[in-house]
This record gives sequence, C-alpha cells and structure tokens, in this order.
Amino acid sequence: MFMSDAVGPLVGILGVLFGIILSEFLRRGQRVEQYASIIFSKRLEAYELLLKLVHDGEIVADEVINNSMLSDEERNKLISSIIFPIANHTDSKILYIDSDLGAHCVALFMGVEDLHTFSDNDKKTYLEEHFKMRRETRRMIMEDAGIGQISKLFRSINRPLITSPVIERIRELRAEQKAK
Repeated sequence: MFMSDAVGPLVGILGVLFGIILSEFLRRGQRVEQYASIIFSKRLEAYELLLKLVHDGEIVADEVINNSMLSDEERNKLISSIIFPIANHTDSKILYIDSDLGAHCVALFMGVEDLHTFSDNDKKTYLEEHFKMRRETRRMIMEDAGIGQISKLFRSINRPLITSPVIERIRELRAEQKAK
C-alpha cells in the first residue's frame, strides 16, 4: 500500500522536473532563433559590402591590367587602394565574414600590378586563373552569405520561368565552365 501511495507524488515530481527541462530547452531554442535573424541580417550587410568592394576592385584591377601607360608606382598604388579596404572590412567584420573567405578576397588582387612584367604565355595563364578566381569569389560570397539557399527557396516557391536566348547561352557557358 505504501508503494501505491508513493507512485502518484513521484510521478508528479518527475512530471514537474520533465516540464522544467523541456521548458528550458524550448526557451533556449527560441533565444537561438531570435539571435539568428539578427546575426543573419548583420552577415548579409557585411557580405553585401564585401561583394561591393570586390566589384570595385575588379574595375580597378581591369584598369591596371589594360592600361599599359601606368607606371609601376601607379599600378602598386591602385592595387593597394583596393586591397586595403577589403582587408580592413574583413578584419572589422570578423564575427560575420568567414576568415578563410576574407583572406581569399584580400589575396584576390595581389600580383595584378606585376602582370605587365610577365611573358605573354604566363600573362594568359595568370589572367585565366585570375578571372576564374573572381567568379569563384562571387559564388563563395553568395553561398556563405546564405543567398544561394534563399534564392533556391524562392525559386521553389514561385517557380518563375526565366528564359531568353541570352539566358540560355549563359547557362550553356556555365555548364561548359563546370565541365572544365
């Protein structure tokens, strides 16, 4: 009889303990969700600016690549003018930007200033690799920022029909690039 009298209160105590543990678990999950949206927003801002800095760097690097009238000092100054802002940004946003990707973005334009000293064959090889790295940089930024997954989600929701002769040719070229 003592055993049956003790089972009810024991089950009650265990239920209360289980409820406390479950409640704490759910509360922590909600806290993570609250912070996740704030962190995602800050990461998106950081990556958006990084993408802009890389784009601006591409414009300057193209000038250095194509303008044979620039002196060595001018080339170094122009490339430094794009590398330092990228380095400063990736350092200041270290909480939000992947450190490996940040280092890659900083190194992306290093060496472009010396391109005019390369032989034609070495120049061609360097430029092919450099432009490939530029494309890969954009892809990595968008992927790490979460944009790739969000775009896939939006496409799966509304299933837009986006096509034209130009778009089809772009898709063909992308497929060729992936095959290489």
